[in-house]
Amino acid sequence: MSNPLRRYDFSERLADILGESRRDLRVRVTLLVAAGIFPPGRRGPGAPLATPDDAAALLLAVLAAPAQVHTAEAVHSYGALVPTTLAPGAAATGIYLGPPPHATAADRPHGHLPLLIGRPPLREALARLLEDVAAGDAADRDALARDLFGLWVARGVPVAALQFAAWREGQRSLWTQRFELPKGAQPPAWLDPSRGGTADPGLLLSAFLPVQKLIAIGSLITPQPERTRLMHGMIPPQSRLAGLADLVRSRRNRRPWERFLGKAEEAFARVQEIEHRPSRLTEVPAFGSNPGNLKMYRYVPPGLPTGAPLVVVLHGCTQTAASYDDGTGWTTLADRHGFAVLLPQQRRRNNPLRCFNWFKAEDTARDSGEVLSIRQMVDRMVADHGLDASQVYVTGVSAGGAMASSLLATYPDVFAGGAIIAGVPYRAALGLQEGFDVIFQGRTLPPVEWGDRVRQASGHSGPWPRVTVWHGAEDGTVSPANAEEIIKQWADVHGLAHHHSAEDRVRGHRRRQWHGPDGTVVLESYTVNGMAHGVPIDPAGADGVGNPAPFILDVGLCSTRHIAASWGLTARQHEVPPVLALPATTEGHGDTDTTSPARAREDREDDAAFHADFGHDEGAAQDFDLGVDIEGILTKSFEAAGLLQGGRGKPGVVAGIDIPGLVTASLQAAGVMRGGGPGITKGQARGPAGIDIPGILAASFQAAGLLRPDRGTAQDGSAAGWAPEPAAEPAPEPAPEPDSEPASKAAPESTAEAPSEPSGAAAEEVSEGWQLFQSGAAAAAGSRATPDGAVLSGEVSSGGDGAVGSRVRSVSCRLTLGPQPSLAYARRLELQASANMFTTARFRVLVDAEPVDEVSAVGMDYAEADWTERRGIDLTPFAGSTVTLTFEVAANANVCQTVSAKAWIRNVVIGDAHEASTSAA
Repeated sequence: MSNPLRRYDFSERLADILGESRRDLRVRVTLLVAAGIFPPGRRGPGAPLATPDDAAALLLAVLAAPAQVHTAEAVHSYGALVPTTLAPGAAATGIYLGPPPHATAADRPHGHLPLLIGRPPLREALARLLEDVAAGDAADRDALARDLFGLWVARGVPVAALQFAAWREGQRSLWTQRFELPKGAQPPAWLDPSRGGTADPGLLLSAFLPVQKLIAIGSLITPQPERTRLMHGMIPPQSRLAGLADLVRSRRNRRPWERFLGKAEEAFARVQEIEHRPSRLTEVPAFGSNPGNLKMYRYVPPGLPTGAPLVVVLHGCTQTAASYDDGTGWTTLADRHGFAVLLPQQRRRNNPLRCFNWFKAEDTARDSGEVLSIRQMVDRMVADHGLDASQVYVTGVSAGGAMASSLLATYPDVFAGGAIIAGVPYRAALGLQEGFDVIFQGRTLPPVEWGDRVRQASGHSGPWPRVTVWHGAEDGTVSPANAEEIIKQWADVHGLAHHHSAEDRVRGHRRRQWHGPDGTVVLESYTVNGMAHGVPIDPAGADGVGNPAPFILDVGLCSTRHIAASWGLTARQHEVPPVLALPATTEGHGDTDTTSPARAREDREDDAAFHADFGHDEGAAQDFDLGVDIEGILTKSFEAAGLLQGGRGKPGVVAGIDIPGLVTASLQAAGVMRGGGPGITKGQARGPAGIDIPGILAASFQAAGLLRPDRGTAQDGSAAGWAPEPAAEPAPEPAPEPDSEPASKAAPESTAEAPSEPSGAAAEEVSEGWQLFQSGAAAAAGSRATPDGAVLSGEVSSGGDGAVGSRVRSVSCRLTLGPQPSLAYARRLELQASANMFTTARFRVLVDAEPVDEVSAVGMDYAEADWTERRGIDLTPFAGSTVTLTFEVAANANVCQTVSAKAWIRNVVIGDAHEASTSAA
């Protein structure tokens, strides 16, 4: 049991635990009071109690500051360190070649994940840890002692780490969660040359604090009753969900809330299963100011014409965009009937159960918070894909249904219609406790008061969106009374009587309709007999969509199909072309840091609470589809074939372009179509519908100058004929620096005679930090290219401009792999990371965010004097799927000294394994 102490008594006990001078600790407390970090207070009985935050600050002051004069700044600088990558063991100086060993989920620690929810800075993470100790019992402390190894802090560089234990079959392995300066932050004064300090002055001693001392320190402080500890405990989250019942202060709401949390555990497991599958959704990392801090996913069916409708789909609590789509089948319906789908996703850092925050005023007011983020996503979709802005609809379930209410109220000028499933009226609650009362008990107001809340939300005077309300008659989580209040709200907005105009049965379930003055249905309600909380679906039959799951209920009535029909979306059929769809153009750039497929999936899910993926800078773009503009590459190929005029239109905008002609020409270039008819060459690997997708992409890449066939290329142009070109005898010179004088773009190469190169042509920027040097022009520009091939050049640096932290630049392309694919390429690297033992520079090749080849320099420099050929890299784990191939350079400086990574890539070859002659590298 905790024995709380006053602040000055605590400092003396802390000195004893750390083996420091009591006088030194008293002086540091005084300095922290003088700096405003601690509130003033007297010594003795009247002194303030030592809180978890006080303890964390004083602990950092002792461990990080090399002298007393640096006490306050040490707390500010080290307290603000943010978590970065989670990696096995401790960082060690050296050069690492080849992909890192794959660690399974069972190998990773679990206990630390709730402790680091929301990527807290180091001081907050320590305060959480100490508070858990103070508020916990003996069993909690035993669990902590088992799962946490200790804390270490480096004084010579602004780096700290928590080390956790992962147990498997009785064996323990250590995992290190590092904390480093946030992007753009200054190092402490004693390490900052601009303020008279010296970067890495040789103070490389690290202070280490074992877990038993952390437990002893935590037992001396008083837990803060206002702070909820249920999300920072060391027990795995799925076993702690029941603790969220403490959020409910009303006894009458506790029982239904606990039932919901029990179901949430099942939903969490289902989400985990679905998130490990390949997803057809694409993340769009940059779409506006995003004040609600949401994630944007979209699905656009191949061959979608301009002027198509858009459906915004909002998941419920515990769900993700991918899991909700898997359950409800909206993207399947989009393929059949030709409309785009936008799927916003909540982040756990915003809500621990990933519910949209429909009960917060700042997230449900026009041009604010989450509703504005979704509005910005809609604008991005309409602009990027030429969609019809007058045919935008929204639907959602539970918290997503409540957020759909908010969107219909705040942006009635944007949404033509909406479907609210198991939701609540707009502005039914302001605050969490009101929200619990509303969902479990309902809230009754006069129709005009409900209607006024909608009318006041936007100042819009009409016309108003058409609204459909769905609710289960046996919903024990969101009271069915809410459906009636939604009806009252929107009937009043439309100027209708509360009583319905018509009623019938749909597969035995009650449907009511309200007609407008012109006789059209403007309000509709479905009450599903016997259904609990969730979305009604019907996956049976040829028209069936969706898959049953927690909160996705097979009741023989498909809300997805009926909702789409009510909006007129099912009136037309859409045939997906039987070829690989052109991928979207590059949708953003940003720093990423991923190490495995699981980590990539966790990033797409943004499950910071349950997976602790801290490899991404806050606000940075986090899309693994960054890099090469594949549509642009294909467009160059089409231009070379005479089907497009160079420079006309934006790559990826298909309006007005003869898509069948373009596809036919691409297939003919790849040797899989003869004289306009389909024909598969004997021996080729067959893709979807028998098409040789690798051959198509290889021919398109050749036309773009990224690949060249060798003398043994098959006459049919299949991928089997592609092989690396031999390295040039003389070592080429480095490519021009990115800030050198810009040059015009070189003309693309193709299988036909290449167009003459523009005067002064040198490089084409294909992604931030990456340039493509065409053959001939590249050699003339003095780059690392040789006259007989194009070269891709990438670089990134950190620390030299005074801004420290991880910086990553990547270039990517999408392609479809055959049954046994392989990869070969040639590279030259210059990795400079000798600033200190914690700085890193890295080059990686990733397939769907999993490293398949890597060179990392930690605390050292590494350079390749000549071209290094990498052949036969086995890609069979990704066989038969459409993947993202990424080349990535990364630099991470923790002091104001330059750390850089440069790479030159050529002769990229993607071949089929049953035609390859070497084994996996």
